[in-house]
Amino acid sequence: MNIRARIPRTIVIAALATLTLAGTGVASAGNPAGKADAPVSKPVGPRPESITKGWDGKFFVSIQGDPTLGRNDGEIRTFDPDTGAVSTFVTGLDNPRGLAFTGKFLVVTDTSVVWIIEKSGAKRILAAPANFPHPVAFFNDAAPETGGKAVYVTEMGGRTFQRDPSTGRLWPTDSPQALAIPVTSRVYRISIYGQVTEVVTPSRKLLIMNGVTEANRHGHLLAVDMFYGNLVDVDLHSNKKNIIVTGLRAADGLAQAHDGSYYVSSFDNGIVYHVDRDGENIQVLIQDVGFSSTADLYLDEQAKRVLVPDTLHNAIIVISLS
Repeated sequence: MNIRARIPRTIVIAALATLTLAGTGVASAGNPAGKADAPVSKPVGPRPESITKGWDGKFFVSIQGDPTLGRNDGEIRTFDPDTGAVSTFVTGLDNPRGLAFTGKFLVVTDTSVVWIIEKSGAKRILAAPANFPHPVAFFNDAAPETGGKAVYVTEMGGRTFQRDPSTGRLWPTDSPQALAIPVTSRVYRISIYGQVTEVVTPSRKLLIMNGVTEANRHGHLLAVDMFYGNLVDVDLHSNKKNIIVTGLRAADGLAQAHDGSYYVSSFDNGIVYHVDRDGENIQVLIQDVGFSSTADLYLDEQAKRVLVPDTLHNAIIVISLS
């Protein structure tokens, strides 16, 4: 395993494009009686997927580059939501996706491997296919475990079976093709020393898992299923899975606020939802961004905003919650 450090080069992007999106007049959860500021789109690089806050309060974004696997053009970049400044932090990845900051390390999923990155930018493979108890298909989201000793990573399983190859769209939920999707998606816990444990077993409630995060409730994980659009609470002790809300198809990013409510993005539909803690009331914060656009998200409650990578438009959307 090679550990490679590099000196970041700074790419300052001066032009900040304002994004016109439907749904911006919807009152945000942070200010139910008023109207939030219009979302703003800021360029960040080709095909961003995930964003998280890391060392010294800086934001880090996974840049996938060319969609073809094996191009070795993936990067991690820093991003300033206020100024729009972007800087290359790590290169030499393939198609980096999920990001999890442990407090000491940045962990990155990259299709079939998981990287661990130091503050200096030095990187090494934390876990490779041989380290997992089941065949590896496609790693996607990552989330830190409280205490910084491990991360949770979603294995999407049968993702290649969920779409009509002629259109690229998800099969109808009542179709024979939906029933034929293999149930192989799961969540792994990976320690910062590379120890791998399966913590969420396959289930049709979480048929093609994407976003994952620790729940406010101790000992529970939250995950979203991309195919049916289920938001599911998982008891890590009993492995019991409880659907909170369904129908958020192509669900990708996921976060839970301190008040117990949820933020979910839909990658296919270009939508970001706010869902109350009981799963009964759903607000559309933005919509009509485009097909294959709104990916993972980061809830920045302190700054009263949600940051959403827009893969289609090579940007980060900043949604104000005040």
